[in-house]
Amino acid sequence: MGDRFDLRQAKISNTAIGNHATTYNNSSADDASIPDLIKALASSREAIAESAPTPADRTEVLEALDRIEAELRSDKPRGAAVSARWQTVTSLVGTLSEPAGKIAELVTKLFG
Repeated sequence: MGDRFDLRQAKISNTAIGNHATTYNNSSADDASIPDLIKALASSREAIAESAPTPADRTEVLEALDRIEAELRSDKPRGAAVSARWQTVTSLVGTLSEPAGKIAELVTKLFG
């Protein structure tokens, strides 16, 4: 309390400033990128869809994956949209295979 910080002419990016601050989930997205996520989706989409229990679920999974990829290719991908659509995929397929687990990790690193 009463601490003062002189931040004139300071340049701060990708960080948080605090006195006696505790940082949680300090993982960095430096090792993940949107192109990595697009590539992982493209290479795993059929395997992920095949994990869905019914043909209707498989169709819905493929549609959700298409929407995720379209969002990722947009000028400003909306992380909330990607995360919500990925949640749809995971709820339809149930247990995540290894490729789907990698995609889940990338989505989390990129969009929280």
